[in-house]
Amino acid sequence: TGQTISNDYLMTHFAAAKECAYQVRKCLSQANSSRPFVQYNAVMLMRILSDNPGPTFTKNIDKKFVETIKSLVRFGTDPGVQQILRETLDNFEGDKAADTNLAPLLEMWKKEKVKIEKVLSAGVSLP
Repeated sequence: TGQTISNDYLMTHFAAAKECAYQVRKCLSQANSSRPFVQYNAVMLMRILSDNPGPTFTKNIDKKFVETIKSLVRFGTDPGVQQILRETLDNFEGDKAADTNLAPLLEMWKKEKVKIEKVLSAGVSLP
């Protein structure tokens, strides 16, 4: 029965990580743009969960999650959310590059950084 308990625990753990990713994505969505504290806290949760449980969480960062982050990078208006999001993505690039689950997110971020640099070099301010 010890093995059954262990399997039940793992199934619960994986299901919880998947639900966390879903809830974080919802909090980061455009629907919460008027509630920047919700988006800020969601970015912080993303940072924490990417460390612990780590890959158990990051494997749930799917295409919808990446698109939600991309939308927030492009259209987010709160400077605090923009700063913590960009710092988090930069941190992921450096410290979590080995986590293959983050590859689509990091690929999107690399492309967005190029666009941001072009805008900044043209003298246009970002949010």
